[in-house]
Amino acid sequence: MWALTCLSSLALVIGSACGSNGRPTELGGPLDNHTQDVDAGVMAPGGPDAGVLEDAAVSGPDGGLTGDAGGPACGDGLLDPSEICDVGLATTPSCVQLGFDEGVLTCTSSCVWDTSYCSGTESCYDGRDNDGDSAIDCADTEDCAGACTDSCFAPLVLPESAQVSGTMLGHPTGSGSSCGAVSGGSEVVYQVDISEDAKFDVTLASELPLSVSVRSSCAEVLDELDCGGRTRLTLDATAGDTYFIVVSGDIGDDTGAYELELAARQPACGDAIRDSHEACDDGNINDGDGCDPDCGIESSESEPNDSLGSADVFDFERWTAELRPEGDADYYSVDLVATSSTLVVSTLNLADGACGLNLMDTVVDIFDTNANGNALLVSDDDSGDGDCAVAVASGLAPGSYRIRVSAPVGAEPATFPYRLEVEVGVCGDGERTLGEQCDDENLASGDGCDSACREEL
Repeated sequence: MWALTCLSSLALVIGSACGSNGRPTELGGPLDNHTQDVDAGVMAPGGPDAGVLEDAAVSGPDGGLTGDAGGPACGDGLLDPSEICDVGLATTPSCVQLGFDEGVLTCTSSCVWDTSYCSGTESCYDGRDNDGDSAIDCADTEDCAGACTDSCFAPLVLPESAQVSGTMLGHPTGSGSSCGAVSGGSEVVYQVDISEDAKFDVTLASELPLSVSVRSSCAEVLDELDCGGRTRLTLDATAGDTYFIVVSGDIGDDTGAYELELAARQPACGDAIRDSHEACDDGNINDGDGCDPDCGIESSESEPNDSLGSADVFDFERWTAELRPEGDADYYSVDLVATSSTLVVSTLNLADGACGLNLMDTVVDIFDTNANGNALLVSDDDSGDGDCAVAVASGLAPGSYRIRVSAPVGAEPATFPYRLEVEVGVCGDGERTLGEQCDDENLASGDGCDSACREEL
């Protein structure tokens, strides 16, 4: 989700030993990676490199190292199968890339990494061996016994705006959350102190069905202020208050990785975050794009359009609408003229990331209103981005069709703006669109692609 360069995500409060180009530094400058003997970094006297060459290698004419028979050897600038690194290579990874917090990584004359100048403090949360003792997070019983026994023992303190990666592996069973399916999974807790009144965003991303909650005290679920799944929570934070961010799993097997983003900000129209006082926020303050300069909806729909008979005629221009009040449904009419057509109907957010953040949930239905008794042809809930929908109906005859956009029962939130896109594909035009398995520029069957643009086996 977030690109991290020189620093690891949890090293955001620790000084970096990386240079401006993301490479480790050598006494204030970049590593020179000399091919002369072993000057590939700064070594302490008597250290593991110590300027001593291997017995089986001698200095070659270019200052590098070569084997007795002139074959591949450490220092030839090539990473040979028997080598982990090579002092002749122009670039090397950093201590951070090997899991440490900081330091200078060098390659010895034996072409193995020397990490003696790498260092760090085990964080217990990030899935990395920060201190290089070969024990990661909760497996590091010397450093993480407290944090991995009681999640409220010493929560990791984060700044108000931060991006961190973590893992649930080995962390203690927590008290659960109000939005978790089952209590009893692993739990990780962070602490944030707020310096000024602000909107406070907490965003969780994970491949696992984890939940994130915000509490005013660490151990008490009753002090929960907000809770959600893999989503963004936004609270009105007060200066001087302390908040506890709790990432929890539904079951004990939810032990994988997650990413957490925190942001304390002053709300403003045009910041691409739809706050409670805004009807929309598309990341700008322009007119004519569906969301006006005051973050109000520039609606394309004509209310009431909540039945098959009162459907808006979709004009294939940029279309912005809103499901409001709770339980609202919007209907649209589309006429098709080609013999075999495909309708592709998609719901999207207004550039605020609501689909992927599970802040809007739509269902799209397509009806045949010709001679088929308003038959429901297809219904889709979550085939689009996040909880947004993409409904596809193909092989359609000429005639009139209706589209319904609604929120599923129990959706949270139940009201939201959305953007509607409708595409029409024509079988036989030689362009295979979504919903067509093939398109051979005709409607004949028996040639491998039938009259509805389905493959013939």
